[in-house]
Amino acid sequence: MSKTMKDATQNVLVIDDETGLRDMLAFGLTDRGYRVVAAASGEEGLEKAKHEKFDLVVSDIMMPGIGGVEVLKGIKEIQPEAEVIMATGYATLETAVESMKQGAFDYIPKPYGLDQLCVIFDKALERRSLRAKVGHLEEMNRLKSEFLANMSHELRTPMNAIIGYSSLLLDKVYGEISPKQEQGIKRIDTNAKNLLQLINNILDLSKLAAGRMSLFVEPCDLKDITEEVLGTMDCLARERKLTLTSDVSEPILLRTDKTKLKQVLINLIGNAIKFTHQGGVSIKAEALTGPSRVRLYVQDTGIGIKDEDLPLVFEEFKQLDASPTREYGGTGLGLSITKKIVELFGGAIQVKSAVGVGSTFTVTLPMESMAVPDEIPVSKAPEGVQNNQKVILSIDDDPEVLALLADSLQGTGFKFVGAQSGQEGLALARQIHPHAVTLDIMMPHMDGWSVLQLLKNDPALRSIPVFIISIMENKALGFSLGVTDYIVKPFDRKELLAKLKNCDKGAPHKVLVVDDDPAITRLFEGDLKQEGYRVAIAHNGEEALTEMSKEKPDIVFLDLMMPQISGFEVLEAIDKDPSLDGMRVFAMTAKHLTPQETQYLEQRVEMIVQKGSRSLEEIFSLLKEKLHAVKEAAAR
Repeated sequence: MSKTMKDATQNVLVIDDETGLRDMLAFGLTDRGYRVVAAASGEEGLEKAKHEKFDLVVSDIMMPGIGGVEVLKGIKEIQPEAEVIMATGYATLETAVESMKQGAFDYIPKPYGLDQLCVIFDKALERRSLRAKVGHLEEMNRLKSEFLANMSHELRTPMNAIIGYSSLLLDKVYGEISPKQEQGIKRIDTNAKNLLQLINNILDLSKLAAGRMSLFVEPCDLKDITEEVLGTMDCLARERKLTLTSDVSEPILLRTDKTKLKQVLINLIGNAIKFTHQGGVSIKAEALTGPSRVRLYVQDTGIGIKDEDLPLVFEEFKQLDASPTREYGGTGLGLSITKKIVELFGGAIQVKSAVGVGSTFTVTLPMESMAVPDEIPVSKAPEGVQNNQKVILSIDDDPEVLALLADSLQGTGFKFVGAQSGQEGLALARQIHPHAVTLDIMMPHMDGWSVLQLLKNDPALRSIPVFIISIMENKALGFSLGVTDYIVKPFDRKELLAKLKNCDKGAPHKVLVVDDDPAITRLFEGDLKQEGYRVAIAHNGEEALTEMSKEKPDIVFLDLMMPQISGFEVLEAIDKDPSLDGMRVFAMTAKHLTPQETQYLEQRVEMIVQKGSRSLEEIFSLLKEKLHAVKEAAAR
């Protein structure tokens, strides 16, 4: 039973030109607690959507008149919040991809069962609920940020007055004051300045959050900027008897917001000085290529940061020592503001640290803080790539992800090549024919789905293993389009390297499913493809032997009881054909086996599964567990 029955009744619009399917869904979904409205054509479905609110829409893709993709576009214009599932038995990969681009939640191949559809319904409704909550929270956060950003004058004016009049009193403009009065006024002045700094930080943070802080981009030299910052911070370092040095000896020309970049460096150096008792702080910079960017390092010999605290250092208002007796002051906003400014540049910031040794903050920035032009030049093959090298081509519009991937592949035997757009990645793939491709989905100009289709439709490129690395999780579509594996960001370096090394062992295993029961073949085909296997289907023994003669499968799921040629006869034919030696066979049967049959199968197959003893899902789960064990053993 679907978990959505616990909630309020959900309205479902079914758009399909098949009368039998509409009737089946209307009866079955109503019985499960949904309210169903049916439409026999795309035109009728759009008309109903104009007059009634729907939570879920199931639309066929191939219909006379208005097709499913056009229906999807129309539904999203009328009811953007409705979750749409596309269904078809004849759609091409292009129509499936186009559906996802136009906002479909998922697609389901025909024929499908109610249980399968209701699982998708549950996921769609869960996402719909989460999106509504996130939208509400984002609006509340925006209003809070707008309020604080608008309070600049009202908050700063009284604080400036307090500081100003305190200064006048200390300068004895209004007459002499006693030593005790002077001590009290100095405390007022010090705390007022601290409070003003806190207000300034909060307002800067609010401006960044509200999207109201802009960049003034101008040509500048990083060498000059670091010298200015060192001149500003030198007195603070000398006061604490620390050294402050720079290793930026050559000009590095940028187009960026000079003032905000100085603020980033001042924040990082000030933070480093505060937590350093002896030794010093240093700045280092290096220009990087492919993509063009610059990397800055601010390193100290301070107290360091515990491993468990590293993920918290950039959080707003977070102080690693929040106790009343803490040694170090501060508002907990400096690093958070720094991170947001760096991201405003289009860059990224990271930190590495060891307790008692010190910390290193690394800032990676684009050389030019401006929008990427629409026309992206075709890249030339990078120098130094040899034909026998295993080149990993990474296609991602985020330069920091490319930098992270490049660092992750150092010392692994792979050579890294990066591309910041789909067009550039395809051009490089055709030039260097990489060992494997990692591909992001969410990219401007040409998204990852389009790149994947072009790779798989090109005879010269289709055999290259493709690994999707994306924040978007849609493994079903990825595997159906032929990806080798699908990794959701943030990725784990060890996991990525293991998967890249596994692709050395050849293409994904081919599995042949032989059964005259359509329910079994549909279940096995869909789930095994999601696991990354290539799947072929045979509905009887004759089809199975024909399929084996075309291409030898690695694994066979074989039903023993079939008309004409039985599973036992298929096994005998396999034994007589030397070219089929080494295949792993899993036997499935509803027949009560004799002792002689059991003995023969135990010597011949990997596993025997009695169909009647378990549900279909339990059978598949059991077989899949054994299948993974076989695959891992083969990999070793």
